[in-house]
Amino acid sequence: MQRTQQPTLQRKDEGIDLFAFWATLVERKVLIFICFTVCLGAGIAFAYLKSPVYESNVKLRIGQIKSDGEATPSLLENAEELSARLLTQYGEDIAQGIKREHPFITQATLQRGVTTTLQLTAEGATADDAARLLNDVVKAVQRDHTVLFEDNRRPISDRLQNLEEQRATLQKQYADLTALIERLKASDSVQASLMMLQRGAIVDSLNQQDMERLRLAQQITPPQTRPTELLGEIVAPAKASRPKKMLVLAFSAAFGLMMGVILAFFMDFLAKAKPPERNADITY
Repeated sequence: MQRTQQPTLQRKDEGIDLFAFWATLVERKVLIFICFTVCLGAGIAFAYLKSPVYESNVKLRIGQIKSDGEATPSLLENAEELSARLLTQYGEDIAQGIKREHPFITQATLQRGVTTTLQLTAEGATADDAARLLNDVVKAVQRDHTVLFEDNRRPISDRLQNLEEQRATLQKQYADLTALIERLKASDSVQASLMMLQRGAIVDSLNQQDMERLRLAQQITPPQTRPTELLGEIVAPAKASRPKKMLVLAFSAAFGLMMGVILAFFMDFLAKAKPPERNADITY
């Protein structure tokens, strides 16, 4: 019989504890409300009085070029080195303990899974400031990379031009030999046959040049060779990235309520732990 009554008594104790918990909250409701109001007010002040921050983002694909003798194209600039250079030149940290005022670059990282694309993020006090800085940074990078691109592309372009000139010369020789062969067919067939062999060699040279021209043309055109370019457009953000007002208000409200409950139970603990006052009346 005692074993069957024990769970009942335990449930009663739990009910009493829950009742005491609720009674404490009701008794200290003013304290809880004050904590909630103070924290929420602080959150509102922070969310609406703190200066807004705007972020503008863009993806920059680093150009590459394929040179003779290379199995794979080479980047115009190493992505990690470019990231470090941009953060040093346009980042928030000028030197140890010295910060740059808005706008500045906050992020220049490789896109996940892609070794040729940088994710750039600029931060400014206004939306136009963030977009303007990002546009200036991208133009500066493209300007530097254009010089590198043309310097690396020029030898191949010169080689193509030489092949074009050689092709024109060979085509003229082919036409002259063809005309000569036609004249020699009637008078000297042996000489005509020799000229035909020579013309065949010219045809072989033209075919080899065509193959070389095709290879070089593919080498200096996408996707093997391409300049540094934007993936998307740089636009001014429509709203501030910080502070996130709704998140701040939700956190302030939850934090204020939690602190109010904790403080209520702490005050209740202090009240119960305080020793009872001795009775001043002494009966003889």
